[in-house]
Amino acid sequence: MRFLVALGAMLSLLLFSAPAVGAQTDGLVYSEDTIFTVEGDSVVVETTAVMSNTTSETRRGNTVYYSYFDSLIIVVPTSAQNMKIVSRGAEIESTAEELDGDFEVRTARLPTELRSGERRSFTVTYSLPLGEIRGEGLFFSNPAFHAFPMWSFSDPGTGSLRLRIPEDAHLTEFGDVLRRTGLNDGYIEWTPRTFDVPEELFTFVTVTIDEGLDTQRFTVADQEIELRTWPGDDEWSSFAKQTISDGLPQLEELIGLPVPDQQVLEVTESVNPYFYGYAGWYDQLETSIEIGNELDTGVMIHELSHAWFNESLFAERWMSEGLAEEFAWQAQSALNWEAEDVPETPDPNARNAQPLIEWGRSTTAGVDDAEFRAREEYGYATSWYVMREMVQVVGLDTVQYMIRAANDDLSSYPGSNPEETTFARDDWQRVLDLAMVSATDEEEDALEALFIEYVIAPRHEELIEQRRVARDRYDEFVEFEHGWEVPLDLRRELERWKFEEANELMDKAVEVHDRYREVLAIAEEANLDLSDAAQLSYEKNGTDFALALKVLADQEVSISDVEGVRRQATRQLSTEESWGLRDVPRAPYVALAEEAFASDDRDRIVDARVRLDNMLAEAAFVGAERLFWAKIAVAALAIALVLLTWMIIRRLREEPEHDMMTAPDSELVLAS
Repeated sequence: MRFLVALGAMLSLLLFSAPAVGAQTDGLVYSEDTIFTVEGDSVVVETTAVMSNTTSETRRGNTVYYSYFDSLIIVVPTSAQNMKIVSRGAEIESTAEELDGDFEVRTARLPTELRSGERRSFTVTYSLPLGEIRGEGLFFSNPAFHAFPMWSFSDPGTGSLRLRIPEDAHLTEFGDVLRRTGLNDGYIEWTPRTFDVPEELFTFVTVTIDEGLDTQRFTVADQEIELRTWPGDDEWSSFAKQTISDGLPQLEELIGLPVPDQQVLEVTESVNPYFYGYAGWYDQLETSIEIGNELDTGVMIHELSHAWFNESLFAERWMSEGLAEEFAWQAQSALNWEAEDVPETPDPNARNAQPLIEWGRSTTAGVDDAEFRAREEYGYATSWYVMREMVQVVGLDTVQYMIRAANDDLSSYPGSNPEETTFARDDWQRVLDLAMVSATDEEEDALEALFIEYVIAPRHEELIEQRRVARDRYDEFVEFEHGWEVPLDLRRELERWKFEEANELMDKAVEVHDRYREVLAIAEEANLDLSDAAQLSYEKNGTDFALALKVLADQEVSISDVEGVRRQATRQLSTEESWGLRDVPRAPYVALAEEAFASDDRDRIVDARVRLDNMLAEAAFVGAERLFWAKIAVAALAIALVLLTWMIIRRLREEPEHDMMTAPDSELVLAS
């Protein structure tokens, strides 16, 4: 909503400068019972005025002295229609004297003098001026919309003021508040909450009659639009439809998100926002825009952008308004429309300056209209300046990402999944985080300086410094050489700006990293690959890193166990083991242990060692038995060989004697 100069002060001056009838005249009590009735395309005013001469006659001798009044003086709108002043059944003529552009003073000569102690009543009726559609007057009426001030010049403690509108009409008041008093003959009646001093009363009302509006529906960028305009204002109707038709798709392209689903977006022509100092406003609950009747493309595009930029997207007013201004300007520039000049550098020390996070939060109690307007002007201009600077520093694509991340609840500290979501509140802290997702050091410095200067309060500057230190440490974790993801809980503490808690978690995380490097070195020396069990525990167990440390401790022991299996499988076998083992291989037990280590199954590693030990023990037992029987066999063989040898020797010794005795004749033959 673009801030405009409020009309309230001007209206007050116009009305309060009008001459009162009774209050300025001694001895005269003036009372008005006035009814404003909205009827069709006009507003009828009916006033029953009573003049009471409160002076007393005096007698001096034979002479009676008295005071009298011979004229009725009233203030009515200039160009009031069907003006009538009636007293005692007769119409009284009146003359007009211009007071200002909106009001005139009417003077009616009384048919007879109003003498001391007398009272006389009058009925004054007229219709308010219709006014011009885009005129500068206070009065405007058509079958769908009426805008006018209400007033009374009754003396204190007298008179009444009443408003009657059709029961299907909508009332908005600016200034003194009205209260509903009843429903009579199809009209809702309203009266001022306080009427002690009628002259000080100021209420400006607008009455909208939906059935009287010209309505047309059309679809732009898959969004159904219901355009509701004043009857006969074809110029504004054509302007609004064309601006919406061209501007909404351009906004969609620039923002990078489709128009949020709103079923039907109502755009209604009205001057209501003007009386609160704005050119238009967006109602998120009703998904409707109420916008002034000026032909201003910037205002229309600004209000359309609030379909994206509202409380459902960002938590703080300055963000929504700053983005609305910036993207309205971007859209106008892209469409080659005349756009407002970009904002100048605001003065943060100006009298009505305040940190943007406090804009809209601070109380308005005791704040006059001028100060309120100055605060609003500073807030709108500075919000736009900050958002425009953000676009200049990090680029439009980063701001588009910031908007999408807020819309989709994407984490500002994502892990391996860039679509990771968060429940973080979309406030100034999150906006700063999202804007820095891919920023360089120089860009981060510029954004921090911008926020310190215009966005945050002095008490938040320490948070900015804490954030800088924590993010530097966080960057080290992101760049951890082994590619581990920063734990979710740690990232969430950073996202919540809980830097003390985040630093504590990072201290614990450093311990895990250091321990991992130690165990990794041992594993590499043993030519073993560590599993990702420690990494998974580190990433998933949030604030509890004890399990990750236990996994690493178990892995270190498991490395020792595997090495034990390897040594047992490759050592020199004893004689008994060799005799018992024969062709049974030991290598499968090593493979089994290494496979178990890869899956962090220490029980299987121990099982492989036990089975290998059992096999070797059994081999030793079997080998010993075999060796025993082998020794027995060798001994038996040795004995057999000894006996056989002995027998052979004995036989050899016995055989020659037997031969000499049995072959003497042969020897004799040979001798001859």
